[in-house]
Formats: sequence, structure tokens, C-alpha cells
Amino acid sequence: MIESIKIFPPIGIARLGKSPDSYFIGPEQPIPPTIPNGGYRDAFGLIKRQAARFRLFAFDENNKLVEEVTLDNAQSIEWTVKLANTKAAANRFFGKFDKDDTAHGLRNADFQNRDQLKLTPSPVSVSGRNENFSDLAASRLAGLAKEFTVDQQFIGHHIQLSLGTATTDDIGRLLILGGYGESKSPTGSSLHEPGSNFANHDGWYDDVSDGLVTARVTLPDGSQPVVVSAWVVVAPPKYAPGIQPIVTLYDTLLQAAVDRNLMPSPFANPEFKPSIERDIIPILTRAAQVRWVYSAGHQQFRPLGFHHTFNNIPPAAAENVFNRLSTPSANPGEPGSGNGDMPKMWSDDYPDGSNGTLTRIQYTMVKMWTEGETEAGSPPSPDDPITPAGLTRAALEPCVGAAFFPGIEVSWKTRDLFAFIEPFRLDPTQVHPGDLTSQMSLPWQSDFLDCAVESGNGPDDLVWWPAQRPVDVLKPGSNTYIPWARVSDVNSVAMSVEEMIDGWNHLAFVVEGGDGRFEELPRP
Repeated sequence: MIESIKIFPPIGIARLGKSPDSYFIGPEQPIPPTIPNGGYRDAFGLIKRQAARFRLFAFDENNKLVEEVTLDNAQSIEWTVKLANTKAAANRFFGKFDKDDTAHGLRNADFQNRDQLKLTPSPVSVSGRNENFSDLAASRLAGLAKEFTVDQQFIGHHIQLSLGTATTDDIGRLLILGGYGESKSPTGSSLHEPGSNFANHDGWYDDVSDGLVTARVTLPDGSQPVVVSAWVVVAPPKYAPGIQPIVTLYDTLLQAAVDRNLMPSPFANPEFKPSIERDIIPILTRAAQVRWVYSAGHQQFRPLGFHHTFNNIPPAAAENVFNRLSTPSANPGEPGSGNGDMPKMWSDDYPDGSNGTLTRIQYTMVKMWTEGETEAGSPPSPDDPITPAGLTRAALEPCVGAAFFPGIEVSWKTRDLFAFIEPFRLDPTQVHPGDLTSQMSLPWQSDFLDCAVESGNGPDDLVWWPAQRPVDVLKPGSNTYIPWARVSDVNSVAMSVEEMIDGWNHLAFVVEGGDGRFEELPRP
């Protein structure tokens, strides 16, 4: 008997794009994504928006999975989504270790009507079957699509924009697409005003957002079980979609769930052994693939050689990897020891210069690997069934889990402060639409431009998020790195923040081109 229904993934990720009606669905299995049919751009060279697809799963009184609920086995499904962008009304971003960011004041502090600074479109409800939908074709919006329309005053100026689109697929699942990448200042404010920095610009808005996803389901017998809500985050594009951060948002929120006693640690089971295929090789692969999006990556992240399969690694080599890792703090949310030189990425403790670390769960798994305490297992496969757990992992593994300064999709408050009712699932009574993205850079392009490396791409430089926004890239047939955030292909002049705001659609995606090598696709 169905006792409750839960929406999965508990946190879905949609992404911005310029294309008005072409989109692709974000990862739904925890495997390296394939290039969507038709690529990442529409016929006019505009970046397609990434849709987050939400599904309903029924559970019995023992919280055991019964089945997925769709319009094939339910009388009706009505989805309701409330998105918001509250960046302009939020506290200025400063890092966690710069004290509580309320001490640094508000964005747009001189503007008294704080509600006018919040972009809060009316909730959108969608239901029914979208007969135009196809999982196999490059999907185009039609029929049931509804926009999250903002039509309001912003700092005394009337603005109109969309934070995204909601629609359904052919069996009634929900699709949420991101906005169109609009970043503007209706007041004509410069991005170089006194007091501005990489993340804070008064007078500006953008169309990044986040919010609550709910549903009302009527079963064939007329009953309406409780539906447990989910959340959606609309983030910037991920320009290296096949490369994951070394510490993903899944890793970070898994660690947070253990730290908050929402679930037991995997190591509480004395018989637990990490899987080489599913737990260890992904960490090593992520480190190795940094070389394709950062010219110093071959020096920084080379634990065992980039052409190694990572299977049957000699114990001495595995121990060498572990001995070079910086040790995570035993205290949740605190910076690590800085006693190792891997991974060479920033920590939340920026600008103090301490290395970031793996999560404690990741670190312990690598330690067990060096001690031979692992088990074999088959790698995830596209033939695996789609499951609630797999949807959760697939949505969050492409996202940045460290460092949060401020991050790309969400920031440190999601890890440390916001309330969860179960692992990965936010408490809708304590978290409000717009909260997860309120800390993020305003506009998003300014931090996206700045956060590459701190100095000169050397083996000792710490890097930020090259899997999201590449630092250096290779063109097909070339072994010479060129800057990714460049004005044009004619020269390698670095973009200004104004050029990033106008030209983010022209930046190239980096995809696997064969033999494990990742290369920049042609720019439009």
C-alpha cells in the first residue's frame, strides 16, 4: 500500500541558456554524460538550457520503494514550482571564515524597499502529458510550457524577465528549465563602483534562482497520498559537462548528512568496504582529468600518470597518493590541516592559502584503498535502471562541492546552515525560495570570470572550479593550451567582466574527443 510519495532528485539542477525553446535534460544516472542529441547549442549557436527532470516515487509504510508514479498509473498529477532570486536583497558575500557575513552589510544597503530587490514570480503549476516530448530527439518546448515571469519594479525601474520554464514530459513528469542568462543594471551601475568586488555589485540583477517543487497526486482509487517536496537550483552552464569536480556537491552533502546524524556513516558497518569502481576510481579520474581544463593540471594532479586505468595499481603507488593528500579537519565545516599538497584546489579558508581537502568520507575511502580494504564492483552503466538514489547522485555529482567561495551552484550555507529533513532533502518550512542562491555572485558572470587561478598557472598555484569553467583548453589536433575565457578565436585576449556578461554564450564547451582526451568544441 502506498503511504507516501517522494519527489526525486531531492535537489535538481537546471542551468541557464540562451536558446528560447531548445533544451536537454540533465544527468539522470551517475555516469559520465553523453553529448545530448544535437549538441549543447541550437541551430542558431545559442546554448541550450539544461532541464531538471523530477519524478515521483511511491513508498509503503516501511519506507520501502513501491514504484514510480506517472500518468500511466495515476489519475492525475499537478506540479507546482516557486522560484525566486533574492541576491540583490541578501547580505554581501564574504567567506565563512570572514566571520558571519551579516557583519559585512547588505547588498544595495541604501535602498529601503527590500522586497523590491527580490525577483519573485508567481508560482507556476503544470499538469498533463506533453505529447510533443521525446527523450530521444532534441526536445523543443510546445503546448504545456509556462514561464516564471518577473514583471515588477526593481530599484525604482520596471523590469521584465523570465527565471525559467516549467513543462511536463509525455507521462507527466516535471521539467524545469533555467533562465536565459540575463544580467543587467537598470540603474546603469558600473561593475567597478567603489565597494564592488568579485561577488558584490549593487544595482544589478541576474536570472539565477532556486525554489520549492511540490506536487498533488491523485491515485486511481481517488486517494491523495502525502507528497514530500524537493528543491531546484538554476545555475550557470557547466562548460566541461563530462568532467566532475574532485569534491562534488553529492560528496559534500553526503558528509553533511552524516555529520548532522541524518544517516549513519558508511564506516559504522564494520563489514563496509569501498568499491574500487564506484568509490575510488571516480576520485582518481576527476583528479587526472583536470589536465584537460587547466594547463598546470598535468603537474598538479598527477597521482599515477594520466593514461593509467587506475585498476591494479601497485600498493606503493596507492600509498604515495594517500600520503600526499591534505588531511580533512575532524570538525565539520572547518578547513583541513594543509599538511599535504593534493588536491591543489582552494579551500573555504581563502585567501589564507590552505589547500582544500577531500571530504572525510572520501579521505577514509582512499585510506582503505591503500590498505587493501576494498571490494571489486561493476562500474555504473547506462543500462542500469533509474533509481531514486541514482537520480540524487546524478544531479549533484556534476556540481561544485568545494571550495565555497562562493561556489558555482550553491554556497557554504547549504552545507552548514540550511535545514534538511533527510539526506539531501531540504526542509521547506525553514528554507525559502531564493535562499540557496542568495550568497552567489551578483551577477554570476563576475565571479565566473575571476575564479580561475590566483596567479600564473604554475604547479604550485591553487585552482578553483575548472570542471565548471575551464581555465585553459586544447583545440582538436593541438597540444598547445589557450585561455578558455578569451574574447575571440583570433587572439587570446582575456575577457573583461563586461565581455563575460555579453559573451558567455560564445564560450566553448569542452568534451571528450577520443582516447580520453577532452578538447574545446568550435565556438559559434
